[in-house]
Amino acid sequence: MGVAKSNLLVREFIKRRKEISSMQYFQIQRDILCEPIAEHFEEFNATQLHKYFLENGMFYPDAKIHEELKLLEKKRVWEILQTHYDKLRELWGGEDANIYVFPAERRNEIVMKDLKGKMGVSFHHVILLFLTKELTKSEIQALLTHEYNHVCRLATLQKKFHELTLLDSIIIEGLAEVAVELTVGETVLAPWVSMYTKEELLPYWLRVKRYLDTKGKDKHDRFLYGDYSGRGFPKWFGYSAGYLIVKAYLEKNNKITMKDLLKIDTKEILKASEFGQELR
Repeated sequence: MGVAKSNLLVREFIKRRKEISSMQYFQIQRDILCEPIAEHFEEFNATQLHKYFLENGMFYPDAKIHEELKLLEKKRVWEILQTHYDKLRELWGGEDANIYVFPAERRNEIVMKDLKGKMGVSFHHVILLFLTKELTKSEIQALLTHEYNHVCRLATLQKKFHELTLLDSIIIEGLAEVAVELTVGETVLAPWVSMYTKEELLPYWLRVKRYLDTKGKDKHDRFLYGDYSGRGFPKWFGYSAGYLIVKAYLEKNNKITMKDLLKIDTKEILKASEFGQELR
């Protein structure tokens, strides 16, 4: 386990793409890039994973990625990530993870504008990182830190995605970004950590409390990412709240390590913050 040589898969995809019609790009991308990843899963096949990856930052089958790949290789991104993964795993006593890196889709506005050219998705033992060539070493390390923290927290919770509560998901995101702050530094924190004050979020928190036990990660998106209907929650609401909740726990337990923090019960973390007080 560790960082897979996924650059070789991308090179194979680029080579095969030259030999076929554009109508076949989608299928070839799925077969070459996603079939190997699907071997790690019992519950998802390559088609399902391919669709999910494309929705969450993977380059589209027709994207121009040759130069992107060359520069990522020149920066030795795969080696940087393997070294950082080894460090995090030792630091947190963490789980094994299979990590795949692919170019990000530049036509994805969320990836390019909101997330500054990078996106990650994680499962219980698999991480996907979608990167652009302009990223710094620290930004790349920050993304892996965030996603690998998810892997470690999921291992502690011992829950499948459909068993996670909304509160679990909010704390998972908070822990991950606090891990970035502690491990890589404040300068590479995600934009949502400073998007709102506690006072701005608390009124929305009062509305979310009746949903905190809602199970099923697929039901949490409108709370985590915000609801764009204008009647729901602000952009990145769950991420912002999660970060503030975990920071409040750390202020009261300032000697705890991330290794130990990963093992703390979700509701106990919440109780240490004003968000927890608002639920009483």
